Amino acid sequence: MKRLIVNADDFGLSFEVNAGIMRARRDGILRSASLMVAEPAARAAAELARDDPELDVGLHVVVCRGRSLLGALRLGGAVRASGEFIDRPVAAGMRYFFDRSMRAALTDELRAQVERHLELVGYLNHIDGHLNFHVHPVLADILVNLAVEYKVPCIRLPRERVMTTLRLRRDHAPRKLIESIIFRTLSRRTRRLMTERGLTSTDWVFGLHQSGHLSEDYVVGVIDRIRDGATELYFHPAADIGRVPPAAAAQLEVEILTSPRVREAIGRNGVELITFADLARGNRAA
Repeated sequence: MKRLIVNADDFGLSFEVNAGIMRARRDGILRSASLMVAEPAARAAAELARDDPELDVGLHVVVCRGRSLLGALRLGGAVRASGEFIDRPVAAGMRYFFDRSMRAALTDELRAQVERHLELVGYLNHIDGHLNFHVHPVLADILVNLAVEYKVPCIRLPRERVMTTLRLRRDHAPRKLIESIIFRTLSRRTRRLMTERGLTSTDWVFGLHQSGHLSEDYVVGVIDRIRDGATELYFHPAADIGRVPPAAAAQLEVEILTSPRVREAIGRNGVELITFADLARGNRAA
């Protein structure tokens, strides 16, 4: 059976992102979103989710290019005085790996994000990460433990079939191949930790290598090539609501998610749209 989770990251980042996600949920194929709990529009996002109980809202953990709940006093040079994490992923990743003194504070930060999510949303079925930082070795160790403690059944494993993506879109091929090596290695380690603790994920993910460069043709091509099992396809949509217009690529993702052609491809290929809650229930039943 071909099962597909269509997820939107960055819920709560802005009112434009919230609007794009809810339009894709109302008029399109979106069934799942991941919430950035410290961002300005997080509470508004949670209110929207409460009005749509069929939208499965997970946690989009943030340790780079976003806001911290604990702030600079607890996380030192990783967080600016403004409360924002540093925006250099390589520097952040190296610091988290080599500075062992930060691990207790990172654990407290991630625990605070889990608890804020539960306060805002009331449940938590899946965890993923901004820039996929959640599979960083230090952060994966922390998050697997927290997932077990808080009974969160699913964590994203960013393993994309890179050759499928390259057959569909050959742009940025060197970058995609490097990403594939890095994230497959990190995902393999994280999967081992998850399996030992009874956690689950989809078999494959799409959205990693083509992030910010999605097209309707690419998404239809991915759907045409979905294999049996569970696949996640994730997006970063946003809609123009009359204030500062979001990036054109984010607005295009709303159009893709609401495209009749994309919906037709799902039906033509016998793909079942599910959520992480459905995935967890299916694994428990098995």
